[in-house]
Amino acid sequence: MAIDWNAIATQVGDLNADGSERGSGTESGRRALEILIGEDNLREAVDHFISLERGAFTAEMVVKIVRSKVPMKHCLEIYKGEPGTKRASSAIFMFGSFADCTALPWVRDFLGDSNVVVRLNGLRVLRNILYDFNALSDEQLATAKELLKESESDPDPTVTLLAV
Repeated sequence: MAIDWNAIATQVGDLNADGSERGSGTESGRRALEILIGEDNLREAVDHFISLERGAFTAEMVVKIVRSKVPMKHCLEIYKGEPGTKRASSAIFMFGSFADCTALPWVRDFLGDSNVVVRLNGLRVLRNILYDFNALSDEQLATAKELLKESESDPDPTVTLLAV
């Protein structure tokens, strides 16, 4: 099956009114991948990983490479909709493999969660964000450092150890 790149470019908004193509960036490429893979399939990849069925790690790597907002939102829906569950902890773990600076506003919730596994996975999210520190604004970098510093005083010694 051939891909209709013109239709994809139209859907992601990379075409000008006169039909010429403007330079597309990574975000429009990600949106194109969301369209090609399918948003339902990306959400299902999260569920597949969380269930640890065969192929779970392949699903995780696809989500990690695509870095789509669709699985990010799905992980957050699971976390918020199923608090205190293993699925919620696993969703934040997976989130940590592809989180970018847009995830920074939620890290405080993860690090303040009553579940130590969520807090540990929240650190994983924060570390992944910091891994690409060049993409962070000065304000975001200051927030990330503050969150890391706060984690150093977590009541659980495992969280404290990993925060250092």
